[in-house]
Amino acid sequence: MTTSVTDPATPVTSAAGTTVASVSGHTIAGVPGRFVLDARTNHLVTDSRLGPGEAVQAGELFLSALVSCAMANIEATAHELGVPLTGISVDAQHRRGTEDPTRYDFTRLTITVRGVEQRDADALGARFVAACPIYNTIRRGGGVDLTVVAA
Repeated sequence: MTTSVTDPATPVTSAAGTTVASVSGHTIAGVPGRFVLDARTNHLVTDSRLGPGEAVQAGELFLSALVSCAMANIEATAHELGVPLTGISVDAQHRRGTEDPTRYDFTRLTITVRGVEQRDADALGARFVAACPIYNTIRRGGGVDLTVVAA
C-alpha cells in the first residue's frame, strides 16, 4: 500500500479510521550523509552512520521511538490505574549484525519505574508489551512495502 500525503501537517485517516503517521526526508546539498526529516510541522537533522556523525543517526532514531513509546505508555497506564510513579527512565541498546549487517543482533530495553513496588512495575511493563506497536513490530517482525520511483 502506498500512502500519499499532500500536507504533512495534516494527519491522514485510513479507511479503517486510524491515523496514518507520515515522515518525509530530504538531503542537504553539499553535505553528504546529512538529512532533514519532516514529521507534521517538526523538523530534525540526522546523519548517516557514514556521514558527518554530529546528528542523531537512523539506528538511534529507531531506539528513540521504542524509548518514547515505553515512557508514554507506562506514564499513561500508571495514571489510568492510579499507580503513583515518581519517574521513568528507559535505556535501549542494539548492535548492528555481526554476521548479517542488514539486521541488529539484539535490541535490549531496560525500563526503570521509580516510586512503585515491583508488582506494579511488572504490571506496567506487561501493559506496555501488550499495547506498544513499536515494541511488538520489533519483537514479531513486520513487513514493509517499498516503492522506488525515478524522477
